[in-house]
Amino acid sequence: MALWMSKTVNAVSSFSAFQNRFRKEMCDSSKRSIPLELHDEQLEALYNAFMPVIETSIYAEMERVMTAIRTSFDAVIDGKGGNIKPETYICNDKHFKRFITHAVTDYQSLQAQRINIIMVHNKAYQSLEDGLFGETFVSENGFQTAYQLHKQLNQAFHDGYQDLLFEGTILDTDEKIEKQVIEPIVQRYDVKIQVMLEGGEDG
Repeated sequence: MALWMSKTVNAVSSFSAFQNRFRKEMCDSSKRSIPLELHDEQLEALYNAFMPVIETSIYAEMERVMTAIRTSFDAVIDGKGGNIKPETYICNDKHFKRFITHAVTDYQSLQAQRINIIMVHNKAYQSLEDGLFGETFVSENGFQTAYQLHKQLNQAFHDGYQDLLFEGTILDTDEKIEKQVIEPIVQRYDVKIQVMLEGGEDG
């Protein structure tokens, strides 16, 4: 009985620590342009989603957990073009579950910034970049078009990464990011560039 009570007290204590840290990090309008307010039941659902994948303790992993939550809510905001009412979005059960999925998956994945390192070493990406800024493409379509396509390509990597996290796909190795994010998007843009070189599409 004493052991059971001890576990219960510890669980309540760790949830309270999570709750307090969340409100400090996410609800303060002086820290965030768009704060995120969750009621206790939502916070408990978020907390419970993290607990099975935390190998040590919520105390040891608190910073990483909060980073994942911030990153995921930022991804939600970016996906809506900044035009979002958090209370309306989060009150939608489907949206809230999607947010939780992203947060927990983000916690288990490499950070999105890793894409920028992986892509420059990817041979398919290097080949595409060489073709995009090569004499043939630039002479036929202009440097500005090549630049804009390159910018779109890099944004597509990050959008694709976020989409996979929302689906619950864990991207915890360079190889997974390369195979599931970079290479499929490179293939898509390679086709687009070939069509433009053949005069079939206006960039």
